Amino acid sequence: MESGNQQRAMHLAVFAQGLGVAHSVWKSPRTAPERLHTLEHWAETARIAEEGRLDAVFIADALVLPDSIGADVGERPDPVAVLSALSAVTSRIGLIGTSSTTYNDPFTVARQFATLDHLSGGRAGWNIVTTAIAGASGNYGSAELPEHEARYERGEEFVEVVLKLWDSWEPGAIVADRATGVYADPGRVHEIGHRGKHFQVRGPLTVPRPPQDRPLLAQAGSSPTGLNLAARFADMVFTTQYDPEASRTVVRTVRELAAAKGRSPSDVKILPGLTPILGRTEAEAKDLAHELGSLISPEATLTFLGQAFGGIDLRDHDLDGPVPDIREQLPAHAGVSRPALLIGTALAEKLTIRQMIQRVGLSIGHRCLVGTPDQVADDMALWFETHAADGFNVIPADLPGGLRDFVDEVVPRLQDRGLFRKEYTGTTLREHLSG
Repeated sequence: MESGNQQRAMHLAVFAQGLGVAHSVWKSPRTAPERLHTLEHWAETARIAEEGRLDAVFIADALVLPDSIGADVGERPDPVAVLSALSAVTSRIGLIGTSSTTYNDPFTVARQFATLDHLSGGRAGWNIVTTAIAGASGNYGSAELPEHEARYERGEEFVEVVLKLWDSWEPGAIVADRATGVYADPGRVHEIGHRGKHFQVRGPLTVPRPPQDRPLLAQAGSSPTGLNLAARFADMVFTTQYDPEASRTVVRTVRELAAAKGRSPSDVKILPGLTPILGRTEAEAKDLAHELGSLISPEATLTFLGQAFGGIDLRDHDLDGPVPDIREQLPAHAGVSRPALLIGTALAEKLTIRQMIQRVGLSIGHRCLVGTPDQVADDMALWFETHAADGFNVIPADLPGGLRDFVDEVVPRLQDRGLFRKEYTGTTLREHLSG
């Protein structure tokens, strides 16, 4: 329990990636690849999540087609377009989409998410990323991906501009008085006049003030630079953590950084990723994990790892040999937290490259929980109650079946423990995240 009589509320989002995050899961009879690019597929996923009273459906993005497309699903639809469609077929669940600060413009992003917030009645969220995949540069006219620190410097100013644009319309700016013929009060609509190192933006935005004032801001990444950005701006932080003590350290760090920046520490929710693979018995869950694991294409997972490692290709090594310590070899444009966690864990557990492929291939490197609904609920409750997490970004290995299993079997157990809502109490994403 928290101070007074207010109980902490667990927060849950679903990471909706295509047919699921398990590599080559399209070969499983649990999926329907022919439906991947239909509204029906995405709508079914979002409706299941809303049925479970989850805070949000989260759609990530990738700006380059992977070399493994011959063997595995690798295409990504535009998140904002998909979420705009989902706003019409859902009524309560939050809609969070990724948009890159490296390969976008602040005015465009501000307008897209303000529009989504209006269409959805205040359910929009922007996941801020700086893009660490080197191949994306070739799709945007750049010779190479900027270095990590440079990407975050630009990213921070990018967010500043977006926030100014959302604030460029004051509340009540639209009058719509037919009798006087006054549609909007020009005195409440302002240019922002931003002139910075990376951007010069006049404003105002072409879309009125969003229903939430500011759509929710999410951030993914646990590097020191990423956590500083999260502490300054983010309402929700998606992380990759395997150990509860390490996760508690991240939680404490973000809380302290947020307080130092003048924010209330409790305003930032930390949601580690979690891939649940469920069965009525532990043996049945392990059988499903083995079945999905048997579909994994090493080629697809090696491509994924190569992107995570900034272009370093583990195909040059014996797959049945130990994972090499390449942390000092990572290029300056590579991500920081994910490579450090994957390589550090593999070295600590003395994994072979093939064993790492198998583990990463099921959950794109997030923590995978294989067990009964009670076992998964027990684990989630332990992390939550010991302040290792404010909730979880649920990352199904297959969609929509894996999400259906979670909503039908795990969510009721969390509700019965009083850890998760039985009904929505608000209408906006910010209201879902309160508590």
